[in-house]
Amino acid sequence: MGDHYRELVKSNPTDSLILRNYGKFLHEVEKDTVRAEEYYGRAILANPGDGEVLCLYGNLIWMTQRDGDRAKAYFDQAIHVSPNDSGGGGGRRGGRNQ
Repeated sequence: MGDHYRELVKSNPTDSLILRNYGKFLHEVEKDTVRAEEYYGRAILANPGDGEVLCLYGNLIWMTQRDGDRAKAYFDQAIHVSPNDSGGGGGRRGGRNQ
């Protein structure tokens, strides 16, 4: 699965959905929080209006660094970009590149 994601990223290096999903795979499956942070960050740069990746990144910051202020800043930003999405996943409502 990791090889598949690496090929997708190589072919689509600025696709926020692919970057976000690869970051989530790295975080949740591979348990590679350093690389997950890199790919979440790249996804945010590619699409700052994706509330879901902002939430995922905020959660990663909280879980790995226990930096409540920094994590809250990402959660607040997710709410700001996706105010009608109770899950913070603005990407599901057109906030991400498709």
